[in-house]
Amino acid sequence: MDYRLAHVLRGVVDEYIATGKPVGSERLLEILGISVSSATIRNLLRELEDLGYVEQPHTSAGRIPTDKGYRYYIDQLTFKDPSEQKVQSIKHKYQEYQEEFDRPAQALATMLADMTHAMAITSMLGSRDIYGSGISKLFQFIDEDTQNAVQEASILLDNIHEYVNKFADANTDAAHVYIGQENPVFESKHTSMIVRTMRLPTGETALLLIAGPKRMQYRKNVGTINAVASLLENTNE
Repeated sequence: MDYRLAHVLRGVVDEYIATGKPVGSERLLEILGISVSSATIRNLLRELEDLGYVEQPHTSAGRIPTDKGYRYYIDQLTFKDPSEQKVQSIKHKYQEYQEEFDRPAQALATMLADMTHAMAITSMLGSRDIYGSGISKLFQFIDEDTQNAVQEASILLDNIHEYVNKFADANTDAAHVYIGQENPVFESKHTSMIVRTMRLPTGETALLLIAGPKRMQYRKNVGTINAVASLLENTNE
């Protein structure tokens, strides 16, 4: 993809994540800060649509990203290793949740849900300690796609004991983003998930999972999961 198309696609995804509303050419001109005409932007949007990266919902003049558009966007993001400051901040936060919840999975899931405003599921696979939290966080979004994502997340939560090992088997020691139909475990059209497995110092395998609407904040949420994973991998507590 050439630079102009990639730049416009990034603008569409960023704006749609922020607002949940289809993005038109005039709004793109405002946020991209490039010296081209509105007609040029419309032509680029049509080209992106022809290539399958964006679509035009209903009769709106604006576009929203497709799964292919989200995938390109995410593949271009750079996810840095979490800073020591970030890990220490989460360590102190986690200690507060541990004081409130006895089960490690419950403390982790509740903390992740609060930090990402998404549904979070965590599991200590050896002990079968599994906990899900935060589905109510998804109701803060009111668009149709997100309401559909709530239904899919509910299915995930209801069947998590069946799915959790499959997610763990499908992942390596890195955060993996599944967009919509990329979900390897069950049929999903409206939900994105970020999944990370790691080996704890105790030898046990832990799973961290965030599920929410496709217009979630990917960079922030991947960074949060990686920071939590770094904390867990390097503590004997």
